[in-house]
Amino acid sequence: MKILNMLPFLDKKEIDLLIDEVLEKKIELKLVHVLPYADEKKLDEVIDRALNDDSVLVYVSHLLPFLNQRQMNILYEAYQEGYIKSEKVCEGDILPFLSKDKIKEVFEKQLIKMKSEVKKEFESAFKEIRKSK
Repeated sequence: MKILNMLPFLDKKEIDLLIDEVLEKKIELKLVHVLPYADEKKLDEVIDRALNDDSVLVYVSHLLPFLNQRQMNILYEAYQEGYIKSEKVCEGDILPFLSKDKIKEVFEKQLIKMKSEVKKEFESAFKEIRKSK
């Protein structure tokens, strides 16, 4: 019998053990198949390991559908601060899972950043014009 068929019938301890075995590469099974059965505490642990343990290969994009809003915010902040390597997730993966408030916050920050970049470009162009006169 395949383990995948057994997942709905396993208890918390068995699911936790299975997740640990997958994370430690002791068995070959895709984590994404087991995550729907994980509880919040285990998902917190998986996020922590994905962010802090380079030996654990977890594609953060696989976690996204299973995270609650608090976990999603932790993950997004870690991404913004550069704790998540770009090969593990990209902003486009995260955006659909953010709350409307968080998306608004991200938009406002991006708008400010873009305005600042345009301002720097204008200032640089004006300096070049002044130098050429």
